[in-house]
Amino acid sequence: MKFLNVVCFLSPIGLPLISLFLYMHSIDPAASHLPNVNNIDGLMNLLSACVLVILGNVLDFRTYCAPTQEEYTKADKNQQILIDHDINTISINERLAICYARGIALRLINWIRHYSLITGPGGDTIDDLPSRFFIQIAQTLIKYKQGANASKLDVQANCTMDMLTKQINNVLDIDPQISSLWSERHSLPSDSLALANQDEYSVQWLPDAQHKWSRDTLC
Repeated sequence: MKFLNVVCFLSPIGLPLISLFLYMHSIDPAASHLPNVNNIDGLMNLLSACVLVILGNVLDFRTYCAPTQEEYTKADKNQQILIDHDINTISINERLAICYARGIALRLINWIRHYSLITGPGGDTIDDLPSRFFIQIAQTLIKYKQGANASKLDVQANCTMDMLTKQINNVLDIDPQISSLWSERHSLPSDSLALANQDEYSVQWLPDAQHKWSRDTLC
């Protein structure tokens, strides 16, 4: 499975580890492979993993291929009908895994929203950095696609601008805060997949961040 590594990281076994991020990095050298969310680099690594999972269907070329379609061939009329109804070459088991991991990624993003205090360049508090970062990535993907079309690059046959936009809109609909920010996308960066001036950001956590994640996860 393409998402096996991320799904394992965000599995029920992994969930208790999330609540111990802040603790384990201070006492256990074996936790070095986990993002250290005490600093902005670690937090952005975690956010990037979450964004990758949430955009799973958008980024997987199989989303744009009908079950009977060969890769890099344009869909015929009947195949396009299947694609339009989200009947594609991703297996049922993988679709379920993608949906499950996406739900946990959204839960993590919501946890970061409510229990972290993020300041940016100049010391200003950044409101809802996870949503802003997600919008930046989604909008940059659209810009990259526009650039590929303008350069007439040989890209996936059925991943048209309309199909890509449709898949991104599907994702936007599942999170109200991300969806509400989409209307402001033109005021956000759209020329890079990285957070600009990342070294000038800092993160602090509210005192009950660990306890709140553990309690809500078990409920």
